[in-house]
Formats: sequence, structure tokens, C-alpha cells
Amino acid sequence: MQIKKEASQEKILDFDIRRTIILHLYMQEWSMPKYRVIMTKPEIGVYVEIYYFPSINDKTPARFTTVGLSNSIRKTGKPINTEWMLALQPDLGQESVDRILSYFCDLIAHNIENIQSSEVPRVMSESALAPENWTAKALLIDELRGESEHVEEIKIGEEVISVLWVIPITPKEAHLILQEGIDAFDAYIEELHHSIIDPTRPY
Repeated sequence: MQIKKEASQEKILDFDIRRTIILHLYMQEWSMPKYRVIMTKPEIGVYVEIYYFPSINDKTPARFTTVGLSNSIRKTGKPINTEWMLALQPDLGQESVDRILSYFCDLIAHNIENIQSSEVPRVMSESALAPENWTAKALLIDELRGESEHVEEIKIGEEVISVLWVIPITPKEAHLILQEGIDAFDAYIEELHHSIIDPTRPY
């Protein structure tokens, strides 16, 4: 019997291994996902899965996470080497899961096609694509905080990928970060009476 090994099959196996490792760690931390959507753009080698982990009670966040973003290639030819996690209060800022998944996919596509590096912190200005009920229509991408260190960095063979925190922020907060830095934003959030994962907090 002759066994033929194709490059495409190797890629599928590589992704299956990546998914197994990453998703296992996510599930250890956040229980079972409820939904998955898949983003593909074969012509540039993009295949990203987005999982929705619902809140298990009214005190824990809901989360949207990527698997495979780290394997996507930027226009520079370099892999992104990071996954993303978006945490929201249990009511999702009065938006539907589908609406947030659509927005998250838009953000991922923009990141792959237009951003040159995974350096953080990174501010993205207010977007008309943001969910209508949110006041936090700008975005901060930063190091993961408030989560287990097991998901901050994930080892896949010789590769180490970071999980980054995608944080909806208000235009005022975006301006603060750009003018005074991330430490000023952290100090501001400490004094704020609303949670950082509440995307409907006041301006």
C-alpha cells in the first residue's frame, strides 16, 4: 500500500493540534462554549474559529475567544502569534450573541489586513461597526488581565502565543490612553463606578 501525504493534510493536522491545545485551556477556565463561528479567507491562508463562552452566573463575564488567529499571516508575511479574548458582562451590553460575533469578525479581519504588528497596547478609534447599544465603540487591545496565567501564554510545540485582551472603550477613554498612556487609563478605571467589561458605561 502506498501512502500519499499532502501538504494540505499536514496543515489540517497542524490546526487540529492547535485547536486541541488552545480550546482545552479555554474550557478548563471557562467551561463549555455554546457557539462557534468560522472565518475563512483561503486566498491569504486565514482560518479562524471564534467561540462564545456564556456567563455561568450573573457575576462572571461572558467571553468571545479566537482559535487560529495566531496562525494567520499578516500582509508583512509574518504570523500574528496571538489569540484574542473579549470579555463582557453577562447581558452582553444589551446586544445579541450574533451581533457581537459579527463585530468581532470585523475586528479580526481589520487586524489581519491592516495592522502591521501584535504590539500592545494598541488603540483603535471609534467605529461605526460597533454594536448600536454600546457607548464603548472604540477599542483597546492589551495584555490579558484578571484571568488565569494558564491562558496568558500558550505553548504549542516550540511556539509560544499570547492571548490578548480586546476591550471596548469609550472615545473619551481612547483619547486618555493616546494622550497620557495606559497607566493613566488604569488609574481612571480604578476610580470608575462601572465595570471595564460593561460596554454601555457612561462616556
